[in-house]
Amino acid sequence: MPGTQRTAAVEAAVRAFFEASALLYPMRLRIWDRDGLTVTQLRLLGHLHEQEGLSNAELAERLYVTRPSVSALLERLERGGFIRREVAPNDRRGICIWLEDRGRAAVSSVPAETADYGANLMDSMTAQDIDKLAQSLTAFVVSGRARRARQPSFDPGPPDAQR
Repeated sequence: MPGTQRTAAVEAAVRAFFEASALLYPMRLRIWDRDGLTVTQLRLLGHLHEQEGLSNAELAERLYVTRPSVSALLERLERGGFIRREVAPNDRRGICIWLEDRGRAAVSSVPAETADYGANLMDSMTAQDIDKLAQSLTAFVVSGRARRARQPSFDPGPPDAQR
C-alpha cells in the first residue's frame, strides 16, 4: 500500500489479523487433505457450489488464473469424480461445468466444519470480547468491500494468481 500512512495501531491490527488467520491453517489443511484437493481446486468447487454450469472462462476470471490453468484443474477434478463437463446447450463450442456428488460433498461440509473450529478457538473468550471481535471484523469487511468498490484494481487477487 504505497503512500498509506500506517500508525502503530494499524500495524498492530494487521499483525493480529494475520496471526488470527494463521490459526485457521490446520482446519484448512485437514479439509484439503481429506479429499486430496489443493486450495485452488477447493476454491473452484466452491464457485461451482455457488453457481453450477459456469464456463472455463468464468471460472478463470473468478479464480484469477488463466484458462489453461483452469483446464488443468478441471481435468484433475473430473478424473477424481468431483465435476463433469458438458457441452453448453446454447453454444456447441462452449463447455459448462457441473458438480458431481463427490464435489458437492467436498464443499458442503466446509462451512459447518469451519464454524465449529472457529467457535472452539473462542472458547476461552468472554462474551464481551466475542462481541467486540464480531463488530471489528464486520467493520473490516465493510471497509474492505467499500475499498474494492471504489478501486477494483486495488484487489491483487488471491496469492495463487500472482506469478
